[in-house]
Amino acid sequence: MSNKKKRLTISGLVDSGVIKTAQDDIPKAILPQFKARNDTINLDPNVADVKNINVDLIEPNPFQPRRYFPETSLSELAHSIAETGLLQPISVRRSRKEGWYEIIAGERRWRAYKQLAMAAIPAIIYACDDADMAIMAITENVEREELSDYEISKAIKQVESLFPYKTRLAEALGFQREDMYRYFAYDALPDFIIEKLEINPVLLSRNTASDIKRLLKSIPEAQQDVALNALKEAIAMVEKKDLDQSKIARYVATMVSKPISLQTNQLHFRLKGKKIGYYSSSANGITLKLSAGVFDDAELNQLQTIINTMLADKEQQEAS
Repeated sequence: MSNKKKRLTISGLVDSGVIKTAQDDIPKAILPQFKARNDTINLDPNVADVKNINVDLIEPNPFQPRRYFPETSLSELAHSIAETGLLQPISVRRSRKEGWYEIIAGERRWRAYKQLAMAAIPAIIYACDDADMAIMAITENVEREELSDYEISKAIKQVESLFPYKTRLAEALGFQREDMYRYFAYDALPDFIIEKLEINPVLLSRNTASDIKRLLKSIPEAQQDVALNALKEAIAMVEKKDLDQSKIARYVATMVSKPISLQTNQLHFRLKGKKIGYYSSSANGITLKLSAGVFDDAELNQLQTIINTMLADKEQQEAS
């Protein structure tokens, strides 16, 4: 019997039904791209269809863009597997570490098996390169709508070096080139926005990131500070749901276009989640506005006393 590797296109694996158990692991969105590129994925010649592999000898896909796996959904999957068994083997490739394997697709199933303290999991072993593995990891999550635009952008950056040209990367992912460039817009955002995206990845879509990048690039250097302050205000309003993210660029552009004397910094006050007033400052002065009935007479007197005390202290400082 020949030891020559059996070469099959990814689309061929699915279309021909040679490996029916792997169908759901090959993201449908990328099949035309791999077919057009005539890329191949190799069925390991030493493995007959499905093999039980020790769960402790399996590692996650190094290109997996998804870093958080909710315990609730994992527990639900584990419960389902315990009741009905594993309906679909995971897909793996051999690791560079002797005797170890890396997951191509099926990390949730593998984690559920570990949660159930099961010793081995059914798997199909493939031989594929880093580029194919990375693309499959991204597209599997994108197709199932499990990643935010920001998480997708980070995943794309992680595999960018595997492709000589961005157009080649776009083709492999099945993205229009213009749309893929929107994912790269996150790289141009200020650090304070990136810090917020690390905590809340769904804060800004790729379209909003692209709009902000384009706007900041068009604003003269002399007005960059004004633009960044307005951007901070806009992001804060988005977080509080006072502003739709699609209107951030318009808000910043409006603030930058105002005469300096009219540019303001505004802070909203809330009580039990309801907006009850605001504080704003500009070159023309400071405004503090509160809804009627927020404070009673005693509380208003207390507020007036605080302000008078601050003014008296300031007067004393200037006199000394």
